[in-house]
Parts: sequence; C-alpha cells; structure tokens
Amino acid sequence: MEDASTSMDPSELHQRVIYALLEPVASLALALGVSAKQVDELTQMALFHQTRRHGLTLSQASAVLDVSMRTVSRLSKLLKQNFLDTEAGHELPRRVEFMLWAEPLSEARIFQVLTDVDDPDEVSQALATLMDEGRVQRNIGRTVTYAIADGRRRLVRDAWLSRVDALGNLAGNLANTVFARFFGGGEPGASFARTLTLRVRRADLERVATLYEQVIWRTLADLDEAARGDDDAVAIDFSVIWAPYALLRETPLPQVDTDKEED
Repeated sequence: MEDASTSMDPSELHQRVIYALLEPVASLALALGVSAKQVDELTQMALFHQTRRHGLTLSQASAVLDVSMRTVSRLSKLLKQNFLDTEAGHELPRRVEFMLWAEPLSEARIFQVLTDVDDPDEVSQALATLMDEGRVQRNIGRTVTYAIADGRRRLVRDAWLSRVDALGNLAGNLANTVFARFFGGGEPGASFARTLTLRVRRADLERVATLYEQVIWRTLADLDEAARGDDDAVAIDFSVIWAPYALLRETPLPQVDTDKEED
C-alpha cells in the first residue's frame, strides 16, 4: 500500500481520515435518533476526555482544543456527570489488567502511570474487582505487587456497561490501526487490516464463531503464553468482528415530522 502521508496534503489527509471514521458514527446516530446537537456535544466531551488521559491540565486542554476555559470547565463537568463514575468501575479494571500483562506492578506504580486517574482509591477498587473475578493475584514480598492470574482468561462479560467499555476498546484498536496504517505509527508488521465481504449460509454462521473459538483464540493464547518474560515482546490488541452486510444502511430511520418547516 502506498504511503498516503506522502501522496496527499497532510491537512487534507487528516480531514479525510477523520471524516471516514465519523461516517459510521453518523450512521449509528441517525439510526438511534441522536441529534446533531447531541453528537456535537459528545464529540467535544470525547476530545476533552483524551486530553485528560494525556495528563493535560484544564488550561493546556483549552489551548490544545482551541476553546475557552469556560468551555473546558463545562466539558469537565459534563464528563464527570455522565461518564466517569460508571467508566471507573468498568474500563479502569481492563486498563489495569492490560498493564499487568506486561509485568507485575505495585498499586502505587499503577496509580503513577494512570495520569488521568485522580483518586488512588479508584485503582484500589479496580484491583479488588480484578481479584474478585480471579483475573489478578496479589504477590506478597518486599513490595506488594499484582500480576495476571491466568493468561488464558478472556475478558467476556455480559453487563451492558462492560459491553460499552469493550466497544471503546475495539474502537481504540481501530484508531491505533488507522494511525499505524496511514501515518506510520508503530513498528512494521505490528498492525494489519483486512475487510472481506462474503456470503455465508445461515446454517454455517456457527462455523464462523467456531473458527474464532477453536483456531484463532487458541493460537493467540499460545503466542501470548510464549511471550511471557520476553522483554522484546510486542503488545498488540487483536480484534475480530463480523456483522450482516449493510445492516445500518438497510435499517429504517426513526420517524420524523415531515411537516416541520425546513431551514
């Protein structure tokens, strides 16, 4: 694939890539009846959220986003009211678990690395959740550290908040892949993207899931186990998705008042 970053004006490329990623968001918003005003507010909140994850102060976020301090203060309040309380209980344990896949860490070190977490009690609660679910174990020594209890355990939980968190993880992997493929981030071979459109008999849909369970997952689990203790190992996110072709395009939009006067 030709390096797009060398064949197109950078500003145009940036806009086209962002627009391509926003199109599925727009499709979902229309199908779910979410207004343009709501999408705009959510987009601003997401941008602000990322600045906080990078450890920026409110004044720094204001400069990076090119908005007023009043706006970032409003976004900070909205984010805390609508997302952060629930996110801490679902996303944070996964983030902590991912850190522990690389190496055992103390609670203090975990809190130090998570620059967007303001309260150390949130880390304590995340670790308690992971231990209760048998995903992390505590190692008593000169310094108490936490480590992965079972490298083959999969993060599959059915609560809807956990599923939304998993969606964020999937979208994050997509963003990393896009950055690597279009802008050269990461080392060669560490990212890959292919989309296949095919027909599958209804009776064979189960075989698609079986392919993941018996071939893909088992192979990846073996690779992960082999990488334990290897300082040169590369951490990657691996996503597998499939869905009916053109599902959103063929989904009727919510009913609207067609008699409403057009702008």
